[in-house]
Amino acid sequence: MYSTLVRAAASTGASVPIKLLVLIMAFVVAVPLFRKVRAAASASRKRRWVEEGLMDPPTTDPGSGARSDQPEA
Repeated sequence: MYSTLVRAAASTGASVPIKLLVLIMAFVVAVPLFRKVRAAASASRKRRWVEEGLMDPPTTDPGSGARSDQPEA
């Protein structure tokens, strides 16, 4: 029984690169996903604040390169 445990413990060392790859892939997927969720939550919160009158609507500065809803003349 002891030899079985030793072999099982020794064989788990080979799966470390696989676990590392899975961890890296999870990180690569999770970070952009969390950024999108945070951006959506922030936009929703700002929209709600504007609707409730707690915040002025965002303004666009013509020199900042930000897109506005009105076409340029």
